[in-house]
Amino acid sequence: MKKSVDIIGQPIISITEGKELGNVKELLVNYSNGTIAALVIDDGKWYLGAKLLPFNAIAGLGESAVTINNSSDIIAITDQPEFEKMFETGVKIIGTKVLTKGGKIQGKINEFIVDNSGKIITCELEKTDGEVVELPAQNIVTFGKAVLIVSDSDEVSTISAANSVEVIETIPTVTVQPEPVVEPELEPIPAKLDPIPVSQAEIAAPTPANEVHEAEQQPVDDSAKKFDDKHRKFLLGKKAARRIETDNGMLIVDQGGEITEEVLQKAKLAGKFVELSMNIQ
Repeated sequence: MKKSVDIIGQPIISITEGKELGNVKELLVNYSNGTIAALVIDDGKWYLGAKLLPFNAIAGLGESAVTINNSSDIIAITDQPEFEKMFETGVKIIGTKVLTKGGKIQGKINEFIVDNSGKIITCELEKTDGEVVELPAQNIVTFGKAVLIVSDSDEVSTISAANSVEVIETIPTVTVQPEPVVEPELEPIPAKLDPIPVSQAEIAAPTPANEVHEAEQQPVDDSAKKFDDKHRKFLLGKKAARRIETDNGMLIVDQGGEITEEVLQKAKLAGKFVELSMNIQ
């Protein structure tokens, strides 16, 4: 998952051509289903008309660049009437006011997060009292140009994570109080009580946390691995178009040198992976 600020401004790199095709200027919002339909590209030729990269044509959303298979994936806005309509509507999300269906102002949107398919998952809402909370996308009724409409029940569902933890933690402290009263019954059977609570606590407690952690991390890990494998397969065996060095002047690969696993590793560690990708022959 990515914040919008982590996508806007990134360079667009063609994998098969090894060149930069522009930068992400903004995100085109599909207000009808709460997704990012495309990335608006600034290629230095804005006077010729807006250029778009459909979200489903993205090969990888990396830390340093957005990769695509070929420059032909970038289209003119006039070639896609549906995108042109979204562009003209001008829904931006960030900076819009948040209003309940009942007419109560909740605050404004500071940021939003999308998943690997382009679906908006959650928004960062700055409430009128200055508190910043998460607004789940399923609570949003309408994405408007100036106002974002949410369900009235959203006032309850957007409690901050910190407050939620405090409420949960007060429940166990109440249930623990009666246990000292049961002490006379526990003394005759200490041997039986030892193994049962320990085994249940050790087995039951960590398992759900691990399962949730793995469920959250697996899509990200798979996406990153697929992105890295695709780059590595394309770059291996190619020749460097020019000499690539670290910021300290250490050689990564000389001009005309073959790109090997060792070269890729050095470039990655030195933060020169994108530069290397753009200078191959």
